[in-house]
Amino acid sequence: MFAKVLIGLMLALLFVPQVVLSDAEAASFDCNGARTPFAKAVCTTPDLSKADDAVAAAFKAALDGLSAPAKAEVQSAQDAWVKFANIACTNNAKLAKKPYDKDGLSCLENLFSDRTEQLKNNKTLGGLRIYYVDRYAALQDPDASNDNVDVATKSVSTPRIEGADATAAAFNNFIQTGTASYIDAAIADAPKPVEGSEDDANSLIVTSVDPVRITMTVNTYAYGHGAAHGNYAITYLHFLRGKNRPMTAADLFTGKDWRAHLQTLALPAVTKVMGDNLMLDDPSSLNNLVVDPARWDFSKDGLILQFEPYEVAPYAAGAPTVTIPWAD
Repeated sequence: MFAKVLIGLMLALLFVPQVVLSDAEAASFDCNGARTPFAKAVCTTPDLSKADDAVAAAFKAALDGLSAPAKAEVQSAQDAWVKFANIACTNNAKLAKKPYDKDGLSCLENLFSDRTEQLKNNKTLGGLRIYYVDRYAALQDPDASNDNVDVATKSVSTPRIEGADATAAAFNNFIQTGTASYIDAAIADAPKPVEGSEDDANSLIVTSVDPVRITMTVNTYAYGHGAAHGNYAITYLHFLRGKNRPMTAADLFTGKDWRAHLQTLALPAVTKVMGDNLMLDDPSSLNNLVVDPARWDFSKDGLILQFEPYEVAPYAAGAPTVTIPWAD
C-alpha cells in the first residue's frame, strides 16, 4: 500500500496495467502502469524520481507514532498535495496533456523538494508529537501574458498536537479558532480567481517546546507575478501552556519602564549588527516594532528581536535579528 501512497487519490488517472515503461521501478510507486505526463515524468526523470522517493520516505516518517485520527489528517493533507502537484506545474492549473518540458520538470522537482521539507516538520519536540494539516490550491493566472507565469500556487500549513490531553485539546482548538490574525487560511481553502496572479504561502511551524510555552514561527510569503522577487515576513507566536493563550508582553515584563528601556537597547544593537548595511532614516521607527511580542524569540543568551526585510536594511540582508542580553 505504501508503495503507491504518494500518488494517493490520483491512482485511477495514473495507472493502467497494460503500459510498461523502461524505468519500471524508478519512483516510490510501481511505474508499470504510468500513463499520464505527470506519472511518466516521475518515472523517467532520474532527479524527479529521487525527489519522489524522498517525499515518500518523509511521508512515512510523518505518520510514525500517530493515532488513527491523526494519521487520517496527515493522509488527507498528502492526498491534497498529490492532487495539487498534478496541476501546479502546468500552464492552466489542470492535468497536463503533454509531456513536461524542462521548465515543467524543474518546477516539479522544486515542488517535491518543498514537500519533503514540509513533511519533516512532523516530529516530536519537548515530549509533544507535532503533526501538520496542510492545504493547497492552484489557479490559472488571469493575465499570464504580462508576467510569463501561468499558475499561482497557494499553501497553508498549521500544526496539531497528537493526543486527547488538556494541552493537546487547548492547543488544537486555538490553532483552529484563534490564529486568523496570524495567517490567512482562505488563500488555500477558498482562493478567488483574481488571486491567480500571486503565489502565497502561510505556515505556523512549531520550533520550540518547553514546560511553559510552545513557540511557533509564523512564515508568510507572497510573490506577485512579474515582481522582481517575493516578499516575506517572519514573526513568532508563543502559546502559553496552562494559560492556553498567546503570550503577551505582560507575561514577560513588569513595571512601567520596560518599553522605553527595551527601545533604548534596540537601536545600538541593530546598529552594531547591521553595520554599513543599516538603513534607518528614522530611529524612532524601531519603537513600536521592538515592543511587539510577535517580534520576540528566546535564546539562552537573550531576547531575540526579529525585523522584516527593508525595515532596517536592504532586501539582500534578509530578515535580520538582534539579541538583547538578558543581563541588559
